[in-house]
Amino acid sequence: MVDRRGKNICEPLQELINLPAVEVSEVPGSSWESILCLKNEKRVVEQQIVLPLTHPDIAKKHSISTPKGILLFGPPGTGKTAFARGTAGKLNWKFIEISPSALGGNSNKEAMDLKIIFDNLRQLERVVVFFDEFEELTLRPELATKEERHLSNEFLRQMPKLRGAKEIVLICATNNIRMLSPALLRPGRFDLILPLGSLDRESRRTIFEHHAQRLMIEEVDLESITEKTDGFTPADIEAVIDCVSHKAFEVEVGTGSEYRSTTEDFLLAVSMHHPTISKDEMKAFKEDSKSFCRADYCEPI
Repeated sequence: MVDRRGKNICEPLQELINLPAVEVSEVPGSSWESILCLKNEKRVVEQQIVLPLTHPDIAKKHSISTPKGILLFGPPGTGKTAFARGTAGKLNWKFIEISPSALGGNSNKEAMDLKIIFDNLRQLERVVVFFDEFEELTLRPELATKEERHLSNEFLRQMPKLRGAKEIVLICATNNIRMLSPALLRPGRFDLILPLGSLDRESRRTIFEHHAQRLMIEEVDLESITEKTDGFTPADIEAVIDCVSHKAFEVEVGTGSEYRSTTEDFLLAVSMHHPTISKDEMKAFKEDSKSFCRADYCEPI
């Protein structure tokens, strides 16, 4: 298949696949449903991105332009990558993940690789492009070396060009939004800036309930388990679940009898894990959420 210019549309995708910094994958639609919490964040994406793309005639009638850029920020383990992948699954688009750390060690080559990546991306349609560890590309000028500023400037040059492409959504994620160049946080760069932080009590219980369905368990006291996991991220809870599963497996192999996990097993696993987000980090995240969040559910500063 060729485009209007006579170029095989598979060529840009193949060139991207050949680059070590790029990974292309198909994401199942179920990945969006597997994001159990983040209700506000999911609603914003569904209303402002998915609906205009799935109802283009009505969107055009009302002069709706689809957001092209989303910035996710929050501590590690809060589900930023899963959210980006889920967005691709919801749209049924290809997911293209780009790792800044794999671009190389020479600033001139990094900038050239970045230009090549963007040149090829602009020729694609129906793709979600994801940059993780975004701060590695776009540090604040006072924090960056000359070489790093060169790379950041290249990204700033390429970003508006990508926004002009059809049916491409750019999602970037950072653990520390304060490290990003202020030029990227101005309106016109990212349409949505979404904080992803720790889970409230209801969300933690929902995740435990979901995972409990796949475990061999007795009737467990989810309330007491949830109570002990204040500050836990989705990744922290998954670590607890894995710990419970391994114990059940080891006991059953050792005894030869079926073993069902108990409340005590869960509480023991919780006691062996601690929140990956410290109180100071959570305080800083909440402050950043008020300062940088760009969505209709944001708290006022």
